[in-house]
Amino acid sequence: MYLGIDPGFSGALAVLDNNLQVIHYQDMPIIEVAKKRELHEPELHNIFCRFSPKYENLIVGIEKSQTMPNQGVVSSGRYMASYGFLRGLCVGMGLPYYLIRPPSWKKLMLADMPKEKGSSIQKVNQIYPDIKLTRKKDHGIADAILIARYLSMTL
Repeated sequence: MYLGIDPGFSGALAVLDNNLQVIHYQDMPIIEVAKKRELHEPELHNIFCRFSPKYENLIVGIEKSQTMPNQGVVSSGRYMASYGFLRGLCVGMGLPYYLIRPPSWKKLMLADMPKEKGSSIQKVNQIYPDIKLTRKKDHGIADAILIARYLSMTL
């Protein structure tokens, strides 16, 4: 089993089985605290628990995070704290995880496609025509699915 994670607040999670069929996907669980978005940490733990006991061989791929130019210090700090939480959750639950650089998975999964957010949605629609990604923000779900596929192809 492969769990792909696009760790941003507009990110997502996707779980693929051994046949690379998507068995679960969802937006990153978020709550609002003092008018700021934060990871819903208990919900993330519940999601990990839902899949890890059923599938002993769950492997997690997390898109490697980095701060972006012109991004504020506060937003960078919140983003990196969320990224650290995801890594810590894997360690705490004893799940193997891999940090995957965006250029690495995109080079393989989006070969010969434009390097824009819509490309991941288009690619997922080609591979999984039954998955309907119609919202603009669905690029997070598409990225998570492709990260999980990349993980399965490179291990």
